[in-house]
Amino acid sequence: MALYGATSGEVAISKIDGAINQAVLKIDNKMNNYFQYNYFVKYKDQIIHKYLQGGQGNLSANIIKKLEFYYPNLEEQQKISNYLLLIDNKIELLEKKHHEYQNFKKYLMQQIFAQKLRFADSDSCWKEISLKDIGTFYRGHSYNSTNVADEGLLVLRSNNIQGNVLDFSEDGLQFVDKDCKKELELQKNDIVICMSNGTRRLVGKSAEYTGNYENKVTVGAFCSIFRTKNKLAKYLFQTESYKKNLYLILAGTNINNLKNSDLEKFKFNIPTNESEINKIHDLFVSIDNKIDYNKKQFEEITLFKKGLLQQMFVVQLILSLLQNKKHI
Repeated sequence: MALYGATSGEVAISKIDGAINQAVLKIDNKMNNYFQYNYFVKYKDQIIHKYLQGGQGNLSANIIKKLEFYYPNLEEQQKISNYLLLIDNKIELLEKKHHEYQNFKKYLMQQIFAQKLRFADSDSCWKEISLKDIGTFYRGHSYNSTNVADEGLLVLRSNNIQGNVLDFSEDGLQFVDKDCKKELELQKNDIVICMSNGTRRLVGKSAEYTGNYENKVTVGAFCSIFRTKNKLAKYLFQTESYKKNLYLILAGTNINNLKNSDLEKFKFNIPTNESEINKIHDLFVSIDNKIDYNKKQFEEITLFKKGLLQQMFVVQLILSLLQNKKHI
């Protein structure tokens, strides 16, 4: 268990022989390691909240030793651990599949936009275009803190762009009572781009708006909208060429800020054959669907485990209170 700093309370099971320093606590007792590991995962936040007030201070061996720990006999611990291990193996497999899908998609994009992998006859033409040739950029909606409200116009910001997908989780949404220009209302298939952020690596990240929000929605002034009818446009923002262009622009300044005119100049090679465009688009969509499905499975099983731990330790707590209170 980590005792100091930002990682206080983090736990892991060592898979190798080695030594630890004073910032790490080895917990060695007669309990099942995996059962105990999951207990600390479940109650980490409560331990930190109780013993590290305001994020200050450190944990210690004495604090951990005094924690009240309710647990069943070793045989039951083993059965519980075996089941939790099956779940964690499934979670690990889904994480691995996610990385494999992402790497496969990255490889295909490199091969396709380098014209090494073709979906049409060899004489099918490709042409160089700039983003300005295939669409229009609009800088986002400006407002101030007095316009922030509990309801009204939804304004998407850079934190809503997660892994090339727009995240509409309630805790990350911001509404304002100031209306936007008609052209700034998001339309289906618009691409949202982060244009300015305190963290440089986040500048330039993008996501397509799929039209899945029932009310009017726009983006904030630190973002831009790219409106286009080109089916491959959103994938151009995910290519290595796009990332290299971003690096060249941002490397020469201390300000993590893009202008629409910067992005308008980005050049790419794209196919002109409609059949090839459709085949490439459909391939990327099928991979994205697999990534989304895998992500949904991961979220569901992670939530299932969280609920399982909650119920398991609450039931064990009640049983233990009726019997004997035990410590680590």
